[in-house]
Amino acid sequence: MHSHRILSLAAILLASGGTLSAQATADQARLVFSVNAGFIPGTSGWRVTDQPLVDDRFINPVLIDSVTITRRIRSSLAFGAKGIYFPGEHFGLMGEAQLIGLGFEDSCTRTAPTASDRNSAVCDDIDNAETAGSAVLVGVGAIFRINSRRTISPYARAGIGGVISTHSSIRTIGRFPNADNEPVEVEIYPDDATTRLTGAATLGLGFTAAIGRGYQVRWEVTDRIVGVRGVSGPTVVDRVPPETSLRYHHLLGVEIGFDVVLERRRGRRY
Repeated sequence: MHSHRILSLAAILLASGGTLSAQATADQARLVFSVNAGFIPGTSGWRVTDQPLVDDRFINPVLIDSVTITRRIRSSLAFGAKGIYFPGEHFGLMGEAQLIGLGFEDSCTRTAPTASDRNSAVCDDIDNAETAGSAVLVGVGAIFRINSRRTISPYARAGIGGVISTHSSIRTIGRFPNADNEPVEVEIYPDDATTRLTGAATLGLGFTAAIGRGYQVRWEVTDRIVGVRGVSGPTVVDRVPPETSLRYHHLLGVEIGFDVVLERRRGRRY
């Protein structure tokens, strides 16, 4: 008789414990520090057709080639950190600093060639030339999440900021060998500015996955819209500063992050 009562009481306690557990909500990340790494495929930059290339070693006749020069933004890696604060259930504020590759690769084609071996060498030197470079993107923005108390929490974010680059996106140089077989530089598009600040915007769509009470992993598709100044048309001759324009390029890529949850909002029971 007593054994039946004990079993019945145990069953009631287990049932009530299961009910309380079902009514409890998980902890919710409130203040998060995140580090990330990502990959950004390359994209188009600028293109100039019918650029005169003058062989100034000859006076009569003057040898002037017409070339097409294309500059492309190279594929690169990205590394950065974010700070995110959620005052409520869904909306949050964030700040980020990202180191992104902003190198270039060039191509050159002689569309109206002459007999100039100098111009041929200059164009060949530009063709397939690569310039390493990097830039720092700093921005602030807002983030919206759903299912914030569950293991998987999707989110979307948007932000604005600026990009500081430390190399020229305009300067274009080709080389040819002189009589002593030493390389001589021909600056087709000169540019004295090596550091530029341009605007940027960021859009992101991803999710976080909790891997512990204080840790999360983050996966995101990111579109960094970055301003890059480019050459907008040919000059009368080479070595003359060109007309330029600021163009915004979509650096669409993916990133993986690791989050440390610095502050949590504890779950409640109902």
